[in-house]
Amino acid sequence: CGLQTSMSRIVGGTNATEGEWPWQASLQISGRHICGGILIHEKWVLSAAHCFVSRFAPPDRWTVVLGKFKLDVVSYHQLTFTVVKIISHRYYDEDTYDHDIALLLLDQPVPIAPFIYPICLPASTHVFETDRTCWVTGWGTTEEDGSAANVLQKVDVKLVDQSTCNKAYSYTITPRMICAGYPEGKKDSCQGDSGGPLVCEEASGRWFLAGIVSFGYGCGRQEYYGVYTRVTRLIDWINANIS
Repeated sequence: CGLQTSMSRIVGGTNATEGEWPWQASLQISGRHICGGILIHEKWVLSAAHCFVSRFAPPDRWTVVLGKFKLDVVSYHQLTFTVVKIISHRYYDEDTYDHDIALLLLDQPVPIAPFIYPICLPASTHVFETDRTCWVTGWGTTEEDGSAANVLQKVDVKLVDQSTCNKAYSYTITPRMICAGYPEGKKDSCQGDSGGPLVCEEASGRWFLAGIVSFGYGCGRQEYYGVYTRVTRLIDWINANIS
């Protein structure tokens, strides 16, 4: 897990290279990209619960596309799966975005290929230190209320101290959230990136999943960081559901 296969816009981001983020999924309805997702297991993709509320709920409406790079081009590497089951966290709160996590069961196992590879999941004891630089990827809008990116975007963000983020969001940040970004804004995830990965590279060269794109006040605004579902706090829930 967690190995990049090619070493070669999210707000303030740049184009990724094809195959650079092999765990990135595009979750689609009728061929249209709605949310991001993360390959974590041969039959499971992780995303955000808020992608599946109300009209978006039935699993059979969704397809998961792996190995995607440009949304308008069918990549040589891409594979498409149908979704058999969606498990959203029972404590997901639509008002606060607490427990914003969901699992999607695919109709068949994913063959591990050069451009399709799962992310490593952290243990509950895994520490993602404040101020370390991690990366967010997705096809979301490249500016607030802007148009979606066609090419997969990547952006570096710094992990933010919990108390700093909590203060910025009027003390609504729960222990199941982790924040990333910069005080001056500029670099952030945005609409359409929801459910995608916040990943950090460890000394081993493997990438681990620190967070899932959840919410933020606007995109790239000063003093408002991106808020992500904190995976270490929910890893037991993930493991219980995919085992």
